[in-house]
Amino acid sequence: MSFHSMELHKKEPVYIQICRYMKQRILMNEIKDHEELPSRRELATQLSINPNTVQKAYKMLEEEGIIRTISNVKSVIVVNDEIINQIRNEFVESDIKEFIQNCKNSGMNFQQVIALLTKYWED
Repeated sequence: MSFHSMELHKKEPVYIQICRYMKQRILMNEIKDHEELPSRRELATQLSINPNTVQKAYKMLEEEGIIRTISNVKSVIVVNDEIINQIRNEFVESDIKEFIQNCKNSGMNFQQVIALLTKYWED
């Protein structure tokens, strides 16, 4: 797996960006089940970041069941229907929360939002 196309920004912690990048690649079917990840040091070198940041990202993904580290040697991606649904729900939920907040900030009420959703759902 390559991280060369990953562009880091300062809006959120780097470890979160790494996690999101991997999850997006899974949803886009660019990462396959049991695909080997770069070592923590290799990825840190590629991205010019601290290896502890990569460790934090890998640990978070391990806790979510998205990667598995084999005998403390290499880490591999776990891709199955459950993981794909978990990631999809996470992203959609985040988008929905932001959408609802934007609607509230613009003064829309619930019925107006439902009408808007209905209009675009059927397009």
